[in-house]
Amino acid sequence: MQKIIRYSVALFFFYFFYSPSTYARAFITDYHTTFFPAHDKHGQLVIAIRSYYLGAKPYFLVVDPYTLRTQALSASDLSARRRAALPSERYFTYRQLNSTPYMRALFQYTGMPYAVENAGITHANHAVVGEFLTIDMCPSSHVFEKKFFMRLLDKANQTHKKLPIALSVSGLWILGHEQEFSWLLQEEKANKFDITWTNHSFSHVYYRDLPLDQNFLLMPQTNFSQEVLATEKLLLERGELPSVFFRFPGLISSKQLLLALRDQFSLIPVGTNAWLAHGGLIKTGSIILVHGNGNEPAGIAKIMPLIQTLTLLPLQQAY
Repeated sequence: MQKIIRYSVALFFFYFFYSPSTYARAFITDYHTTFFPAHDKHGQLVIAIRSYYLGAKPYFLVVDPYTLRTQALSASDLSARRRAALPSERYFTYRQLNSTPYMRALFQYTGMPYAVENAGITHANHAVVGEFLTIDMCPSSHVFEKKFFMRLLDKANQTHKKLPIALSVSGLWILGHEQEFSWLLQEEKANKFDITWTNHSFSHVYYRDLPLDQNFLLMPQTNFSQEVLATEKLLLERGELPSVFFRFPGLISSKQLLLALRDQFSLIPVGTNAWLAHGGLIKTGSIILVHGNGNEPAGIAKIMPLIQTLTLLPLQQAY
């Protein structure tokens, strides 16, 4: 009997830590917001927006304010002052910071008129040749749209290039679909997908019997900080980089949430002008919205025959 118990315990630990459906996870502590400009080890300007510990080592999540791409850098890789001959050249100026694409977008898309529905960028703010595919992964009891993702994979194989997609992922979808999430990571690491991980809140709470102004993140019990930071932490612990983009659940927000998104979390809201299941039409520069979690098959049915005709661009290029 003791041998059976020992064998069962060993088997449990084998599957928990070594099963192909899981992956090595780094455990992050003291994850919190911050905001300060710095230079990386190459002398490039970055802005630190999160601080945390990986083991005993301090790290920062930083954004390149010119490309809007994020990185996870150890504290030793950052310098608060630039190397320059004159002392006056070693310090940042607020004008320099505010003139970057990231800071301009941060204030532009969280400001007036504080739209309750579909706040944020909805299409490219300059001329582009292509479209931006955003795929929402809300909590779901369905398996994800594997045929849809396989069609995207076929497109990547045909072009021999990484296909840029933005996955608006909720924390509860990750926790409830570990194998499907692992498959996405596998294809990303195989250079098939260039994934921009857009924060879609942690719980994505929705009640079908409540009006919109009391629903989603507007529920009075909502802990907005938890909804934002818990999903980012999940991504980092799985080796992925949270982006500077946030999609409000249901595309429903408020002035208070938009200001908090900017002032507390330094994130840019992403809307859409082409929610396909709701009758949206794709135009050049559109931010397309479909659900890849099995919850909205109408949108998938509409985009499937169009995939080969789309010229997909990274979301960062919409700014």
